[in-house]
Amino acid sequence: SRLDFIREAYVKKTFALDDQRSIFLKIGKQQVVWGRTDLFRVLDVINPVDYSRNNIYDELEDIRIPMWMVQAEYRMGGSEAMQERNLQVVWNFDQFRANNLGQCGTANVILDAGCFFRGMKNLWDNGGTVANFANLPGVPDAFLATDFGPGQIGLNEVHLPSWKLKNTQLGVKYEGVTKNGLSFSLNALTYRSQLPSLRGARRGTNGFTGEFRDSWPYLISFDMHFPRVNLIGGSMDFEWEAAEAAVRVEAALTDGEEFANTSKPELYSKNNVLRAVIGIDRPTFIPFINPRRTTLISGQLFYQHIFSHDDERGPMGGRIGIPDWEDNVIGTLLIKAFLKNDRLSPQIIFAHDFRAQATVAAPQVEWLLSDNLKFAIGANVKFGSDNDRYKYDDCRACNPWPPFTSGNYGGDPTQAFSRGLAGLEPLGRFRAG
Repeated sequence: SRLDFIREAYVKKTFALDDQRSIFLKIGKQQVVWGRTDLFRVLDVINPVDYSRNNIYDELEDIRIPMWMVQAEYRMGGSEAMQERNLQVVWNFDQFRANNLGQCGTANVILDAGCFFRGMKNLWDNGGTVANFANLPGVPDAFLATDFGPGQIGLNEVHLPSWKLKNTQLGVKYEGVTKNGLSFSLNALTYRSQLPSLRGARRGTNGFTGEFRDSWPYLISFDMHFPRVNLIGGSMDFEWEAAEAAVRVEAALTDGEEFANTSKPELYSKNNVLRAVIGIDRPTFIPFINPRRTTLISGQLFYQHIFSHDDERGPMGGRIGIPDWEDNVIGTLLIKAFLKNDRLSPQIIFAHDFRAQATVAAPQVEWLLSDNLKFAIGANVKFGSDNDRYKYDDCRACNPWPPFTSGNYGGDPTQAFSRGLAGLEPLGRFRAG
């Protein structure tokens, strides 16, 4: 949007009640931040994010997309067990906005999504050629590239939610601080997924017989949707005095998320997801870096579990099901120094995806030239495993138009199901870290 440069524009008012209680209202274009951890958006999902500029490498406060919202807080003050208590309601009444994943060809485009969606849309509108789609009768292990006309495979419709009351987003958070200084929150949110879901097996014309149907099981004919997601979760942070460190924890359980799933006739499934993060921050004196100023050392572990996960090997050896790992852990380590009266700040971030066996090192130096001008220079150095580890079924061998696409392998040639012809693109990228 052309108005995204307006990071905040709101009015606010506090209404005092008795016993040190109050009601706080804030209405306007704003960012609402629920999360306590960095990088991983476990609870911080109210505002969509603009990844088009620099992928995930910018600070979230700079790339969250401001939305028109109402915040209402009932500030209850302290009690015998609590220092503070607060009940917050957030209503995002703005027109739905998805995450901006960038355009094809731009630098740092996330997951190369822009190129994939453009290619799939072009395939639907204008037709194209798909390799290894059909079989060569009587010749084992031989597969033919297949030419398709418009309206047969690809991405057809994008169902972007229009403005309706039922498409707005509503969240509730209760937060407090105990007498011992433990800060915590309990969160609930119903919202539209900010990432697109591709629902396959849609309408199309059989490329071999010319027959049109509203649904072809396992056909790579897609519509794009942004499903309703419900989230419950919580967070807390506290001081770990023995280690002279601060500890941050977040967790969330979601219902309604959709994942690519080549074991299903419609090529997607709805799955509950559990995500959790623990982070530890410790300011530490490192004399050879700066003997008069602490250096920040911050580590995080992110865990994700997908319930009712599908993953198996097909007759052709490739993996079939949900390409995302059922259980995965990602670790990050930040070392950030402050020099020249905090105007020069070198840092390095390490991140490791344990299941993907992939690592990135991201050194960066920031120079604050003045209060209004800052320069930053950095790099990303990535290390990965053998690409064979990431290859995943893309449903070219799903036999949507039997027997013409049945291939020369075991199984009933009159039935549509994936045989597991695997590759790195497009689904293998979700396993690559």
